[in-house]
Amino acid sequence: MTIRASYERHPDLGCEAVVFIDDESLACFQIQRDLTGGPRADEHCVTTGASAPIYGGIVEWRRVEDRFEFSLTRRAGHLFGDEVLSFEISPVDEVSVDDIAAHVDRLLR
Repeated sequence: MTIRASYERHPDLGCEAVVFIDDESLACFQIQRDLTGGPRADEHCVTTGASAPIYGGIVEWRRVEDRFEFSLTRRAGHLFGDEVLSFEISPVDEVSVDDIAAHVDRLLR
């Protein structure tokens, strides 16, 4: 299973996101945050890309080489089918795993 990871910044929507997409199922896990000055710029949210956002949905995360592991709140766990998501990533668009990890760290601060 390959999970593609990318960073997106959308000034027109007022947010930035790290997007993880499963190549096989096309399932999506996004971590989003409003840009500085936005109404909820002080907290992250998670979404499937089509679902309503769940604010504060990630309790903690860690990286083990190219594998990312996320502990989710109960509510976010219901949305994604489990309270723990763990997957190996493959970055897209000339971005490294380190770059994706740095974006995740920043969005979750």
